[in-house]
Amino acid sequence: MLDIDAALISAARDELQAYPGFLDRRTVESILGSYLEDAESCKALARLITGVDTLLAGAGLSIENLLSLIEGGLRDEENQQKDLLSPQEFAVLRDRLPLIAGPYPGRLRQAKARRLSEATGLPLEKIEIICDLRPVFDKDREVVEGIIPYTTLRIVCKGVDGLPVAMDAVLSHEDVVQLAKASEDAKKKLAKLHELMQEKDLSIPSIAITRKGAET
Repeated sequence: MLDIDAALISAARDELQAYPGFLDRRTVESILGSYLEDAESCKALARLITGVDTLLAGAGLSIENLLSLIEGGLRDEENQQKDLLSPQEFAVLRDRLPLIAGPYPGRLRQAKARRLSEATGLPLEKIEIICDLRPVFDKDREVVEGIIPYTTLRIVCKGVDGLPVAMDAVLSHEDVVQLAKASEDAKKKLAKLHELMQEKDLSIPSIAITRKGAET
């Protein structure tokens, strides 16, 4: 950010301020791409914007508080030996960080969407369907008289303390069929809901429960 033209930073800030939807990191990066040709600069600045935003919101700090903490850290003798920022570079940072740091309405909407999604249930970490065979022995436990196909549905969620919470359910063959059908029905419903959102021109925040695939 230190070597990016201040006029470009101001223009990007104005567009980010006016953005009507939800600002996840990828969207921030896409907007910055209109102003910066270098892809790595876009990614670095997007990480800075979203990272500072998350830090300020989480710690309840103002941008001036953050700059004071950075300045104090730079005065530390050990950090001075690392040559992190020269006084001249910090002066540029002090001028430019408030220009780009927000807060942005789109980032506030993004944070609210994430909180709402996390408040309505435990986030899923892993789901497994384990198929096995269970032998049926005779009374003397010497002869296998039959085999039972055995299916277990294991759901692992992240608990409120951050630790995994697991639940196992035994499924019949019909349960597996119904589970597959329910999953296909849910996919159709989600597709229709996405179409409805597009028709109504409503933004869908990119958060864990709305993304197709594996990324604020």
